[in-house]
Amino acid sequence: MAALGRAAAGVRRVRPVIALATLAGTFLWLSFLCVGGGLGVLPEMQRQVVDRHHWVTDREFVDGYTLSQLTPGPSMLVVVFVGFRAHGIAGAMAATLGMFVPTSVLTAVVAHHWGSLRDRPLARAVERALTPIGVGLMAAGAWTLARSAVHDVVSGAIAAAALVVFLALRLPPIVVVLAAGGVSWLAGS
Repeated sequence: MAALGRAAAGVRRVRPVIALATLAGTFLWLSFLCVGGGLGVLPEMQRQVVDRHHWVTDREFVDGYTLSQLTPGPSMLVVVFVGFRAHGIAGAMAATLGMFVPTSVLTAVVAHHWGSLRDRPLARAVERALTPIGVGLMAAGAWTLARSAVHDVVSGAIAAAALVVFLALRLPPIVVVLAAGGVSWLAGS
């Protein structure tokens, strides 16, 4: 009976390790989809963290992304939020390491050699090919955020007004986001 109790305790210790490994592994492979910036990975990230793993809700994902845009640093700080919601401090650390370490190493290696590779035909072709891919991924990310955040006529009107104000007045994005958030709060949306 004591052996059964020890075995059950061992299983309880293994499950959090597997959960953290799943979290880190998910963000590790997502990090390599960030062609053109973090916005490009949002559709797949949302599918993974909301629909597949259920680490956060759709609304929490949009709110977490919005809050991460208000903080200084990389736009993908939403991974810290998702990791924390999924598995606390250890989850936040696992998600952050999975998302940022591999691509940081890859970027450092490529940057170190880019000067000698830049003028080669293959390098120029890859660079030209990645531009439309990055634009397309960013457009898909913007669509995913809009689809998740705009849930009624009021939120649609606020989003459209924020876009018009942003484009017309060229205000800093944080000002537009805070103003839209304030209007949304006042409207009860």
